[in-house]
Amino acid sequence: MADPTTNTNHRWFDFVLIGLVALYELGIIVISLLWLFTNQLAFYKSKFGDIGSSKINEEVTYGLFMAGALGGAFYCMRALYHHLADAYTPALGPDGKSPLQHLNLRVWNLWYIFRPIQGGILALILLCLVKSHLLVVPELKSEDDLTSYYVLVALGFLAGFGSHELIQKIQEIISVVFAKAKLSGTDTVQKVKENKGQG
Repeated sequence: MADPTTNTNHRWFDFVLIGLVALYELGIIVISLLWLFTNQLAFYKSKFGDIGSSKINEEVTYGLFMAGALGGAFYCMRALYHHLADAYTPALGPDGKSPLQHLNLRVWNLWYIFRPIQGGILALILLCLVKSHLLVVPELKSEDDLTSYYVLVALGFLAGFGSHELIQKIQEIISVVFAKAKLSGTDTVQKVKENKGQG
């Protein structure tokens, strides 16, 4: 009898449900990106008030997104290379012929598809965090540094390539900004000092 904890067989309903959840999440992501970082939905935005002052510089956002996607795709190619190297290293199995490991791309399919998209989105979020001074990058000494094309491409690439690290940094920011203050005030600077033991 098979161990039920290791059973990976899915019924057709599971695949339909997985597909629906993935489509729903991707739909939310696409609409959010169009709303926040493009002028494609300007007609609908105008129904919520005057948007004249909030025009989006699409050259920056598209370029930054693509740089993040490039970083994510580069990371995926590197991971694929490592998985291939592990699977086809001449370590033989007990039969003396077959490799010990098997490369199962079906398990990683969604990761390979989503990682570049995640990198592009994180690149846009990184720029927002830096511009809002929630994340300080010491190498960017002035606001003019953020207008350089090459700096934006570098930031985007790093966000895509280092998605795991950036997500951890975002979690740190969340824990600081939304930390419960010992005092009744809601001053973020005071919260940071309290969390560092200086307050």
